[in-house]
Amino acid sequence: MSQELTAIQTIEQATRLAIDFVRKYYSFVYPIAARRDNSQWVVDLDISYFRPSYVRVKIFAETGSLEDFKVTLGPLL
Repeated sequence: MSQELTAIQTIEQATRLAIDFVRKYYSFVYPIAARRDNSQWVVDLDISYFRPSYVRVKIFAETGSLEDFKVTLGPLL
C-alpha cells in the first residue's frame, strides 16, 4: 500500500498532521505552538489534563513525512 506524500505549506496543515499522529497514542491533544524552521515544521502539543506533559513533532515540510517526535514530562524546553 503506497501512500503519496504531499508538501506541508501552512501552519494549519502542519498542526493537523501532528495532532492526527499524536491522537493515535494520546486521547487528549491540544496544540500550543507551531513554527516553520528551515525545511521542517515543529509542532508542540499538550498531551495531559493533569500534569505538564508535552510532545514535540517535527515534520519534513517538503514531503509531509514525520521526522521526529519527543515526549517531555515537565516543562517544555
